[in-house]
Amino acid sequence: MVLAVLLIHAVLLPILFYGMIRVVRTAQEEVFVDHVRIYSRVFADLLQTSDTLMTDDEVIAHLDSTILGGRCVHAALKLDDRRLHSTVMDSDDEEDFVEDFHFGEHDDGVYYLSVPVFFGESMAVLELGFDEEPTALEIETARTTIRNIVLSYLLVSVIFAILMSNVLSKPLRRLRGDSRLIASGDYARQISTNSTIFEIAELSRDIEHMRSTLVGVNARLEAEIVSREKAESERRKVERHLRHAHRLQSIGTLAGGVAHEINNVLLPILLYTDLALEDLPKDSPVRPNLERVVRLAKRAKGLSEQILTFGRQSGDAMIIVPDLAPLVDEAMSMVRALIPASIEIALDIERPVGPVLCNPNEVQQLVVNLCSNAYKSLLKGAGRVRITLENCCVSAKTAENFTRLQAGECVRLSVSDDGEGMDPATMERMFDPFFTTREVGQGTGLGLSVVHGIVVSHGGEVVVSSEVGVGTSIDIYLPRVDDQEHGSERRLKI
Repeated sequence: MVLAVLLIHAVLLPILFYGMIRVVRTAQEEVFVDHVRIYSRVFADLLQTSDTLMTDDEVIAHLDSTILGGRCVHAALKLDDRRLHSTVMDSDDEEDFVEDFHFGEHDDGVYYLSVPVFFGESMAVLELGFDEEPTALEIETARTTIRNIVLSYLLVSVIFAILMSNVLSKPLRRLRGDSRLIASGDYARQISTNSTIFEIAELSRDIEHMRSTLVGVNARLEAEIVSREKAESERRKVERHLRHAHRLQSIGTLAGGVAHEINNVLLPILLYTDLALEDLPKDSPVRPNLERVVRLAKRAKGLSEQILTFGRQSGDAMIIVPDLAPLVDEAMSMVRALIPASIEIALDIERPVGPVLCNPNEVQQLVVNLCSNAYKSLLKGAGRVRITLENCCVSAKTAENFTRLQAGECVRLSVSDDGEGMDPATMERMFDPFFTTREVGQGTGLGLSVVHGIVVSHGGEVVVSSEVGVGTSIDIYLPRVDDQEHGSERRLKI
């Protein structure tokens, strides 16, 4: 109601105010103009009562009396080539005469007009100027008075509207408060407004009847729906994580077996090729071909080692590393040699970070693989890769959304880029072995698979966020161990 009153007055009061000001100003200006024109005509008639021309002293005396007797500030008589003016008039005002046709026309504070005066056969021009300032002050006084009246009216109207709205809205506010308490779970609270307004009292009784009938039923239904939705959501989440784990486990088992078989084939190839090279003279034309066989076999052996890392078939022991920062620094020295100079590398490493139970070599391999994958995703070979290493605490609410992530103290390694990013379909398959979005020959599709295998073997979790055209951020969470375990060495069971 108050807003409605303010809105109505905001529209009507300015119109009323400026309308009244216009009426007052117009009236005052017209009264002033009529007065000075009548006065000028009377004074001109007084000068031409005689058929003979007055002497100059007589004319000047009449001009002096005009200025001294009223609001006239300029009085002069122009006759042929002569110009007579009042002796009490400021001499600087003689050249200021510019006839006005409207009040305040020339913003000089003086209303000038000319009146013809006839002396027999001769005609003169009477020039008079009247002070506009008193009239302007009267108009401004009227404006101030009208403004005060309008503001007083507005204030009284708003106060009245507030009082009336309080009387009308008080029972409604009480009704709203009771309704909110019931909605928040206070089902035993009854609605009662005790309003003298018939419509509000009837509304209160009707709502109370609905509350007593439906609140209990709705509460039970809502509790059952929430319980079922939560159970269904948990079931879908567990099924999704289970399918993903089974898929990676199956692929890892297959990859490990394939890698072992490849190694079984590569080992005799390397052995017999090395024996053949030892028996050949250094200038033999066959030697370059055999050396190429050795290089390709070693390359295939490196690929099989990556597959084994993904399948977690290796048997290297893990140790408790008190601080991961030196490991990351050492890995970054290899990354800087790998990444082109056109790419900016930003490091943000907290010191110390840890302690963490890990395999140092695998942690360094993890950093190199993540950075390599990040810079290869940058468009046109330019951009920024940011590496962050810090201690963090994972809340129980956050841990619920991931299978292997445990609540508590962790070390977080983040590698982010501002490259091309990934769509949801690509993110779903990004850890699958041999899956790559690059052209043939540009990647094996094992980099992120190896990263995932290393993180899983360390009891950690990988969290990925990406947006097409914006970039990708991969966060690695590794659980911290207690300080009293420093110096010990043990195998982490997954």
